[in-house]
Amino acid sequence: MIRVTNIERFATHDGPGIRTTVFLKGCPLYCPWCANPETQTSYPELLYNESKCIGCRSCEKSCGTKAITFDDNGTFHYNRNLCTDCLACEKNCMQDAIEFYGKDMELDIIMEEVMKDKDYYDNSDGGGITVSGGEPFVQLEGLIAILRASKERGLNTAVETTGNYSLKALQAAEPYIDHFLYDFKHLDDEVLKRITGGNGKQIKENLIYLVKMCPDKLTVRMPIIPGFNFDSALIEKTLGYLQKLGVKNVNLLPYHTLGKAKYEKLGRVYQMTDKMLHEEDLEEYHQYALKIGLESRIGG
Repeated sequence: MIRVTNIERFATHDGPGIRTTVFLKGCPLYCPWCANPETQTSYPELLYNESKCIGCRSCEKSCGTKAITFDDNGTFHYNRNLCTDCLACEKNCMQDAIEFYGKDMELDIIMEEVMKDKDYYDNSDGGGITVSGGEPFVQLEGLIAILRASKERGLNTAVETTGNYSLKALQAAEPYIDHFLYDFKHLDDEVLKRITGGNGKQIKENLIYLVKMCPDKLTVRMPIIPGFNFDSALIEKTLGYLQKLGVKNVNLLPYHTLGKAKYEKLGRVYQMTDKMLHEEDLEEYHQYALKIGLESRIGG
């Protein structure tokens, strides 16, 4: 079984062509700007949409462990420690105000969904399947199973990855991957560790391996985040570092708040700024990347 949070059809920003993106559960990082915070933990996450709730309390009544309660003011409360992931609350919610992310799926069921759009992949420019997360390498066996099944069906494969795992894991999966969409968040290992929990040394070692072994498979994606790495000198230094390594393709990703609503549904506080970046904010860095010989684009 493979724990999946979502399968998104007709994705156009997760690799070349038209793609289906399979989001796997679990990530070793906890980036505070993450657009998919429901993928960070390994266990199923309950998302509660207060705007849909009519206060019928059918979720509370169906919860045998009292993980869900309402106080005297009608406020919803959820205790993860008491939850057994039975999904009774989700099934009994008449308004779809409760939804669990992270459901175990058989490989055949995943591939059945992916193959629905095979004709679109074949008629687009290099379309296929992208495995994302979270960090898909957290479920290494499941990731390889999906990739192997995809190649057996003639699909182009891509993986969105943080690079935060062992080289042995990377070497096991690499033969089945046509495109690596590889995040590179910060040049300073200490800052990366403090803000995201990431292992900068490991991420760099894996990046160096990919540059050496399969540079044409690799696109490095730099999320540009206010208060974290949105600094001219740092961005230019990072682009220079990537160019010297031998990286060919770079995507500069403007910070956005599209995942903010998910934090509220998870009962978490979104701690980042509400002010998004736009393409014009990154144009000078795009031009600098082109100047030093990188193939660059804004977005990706």
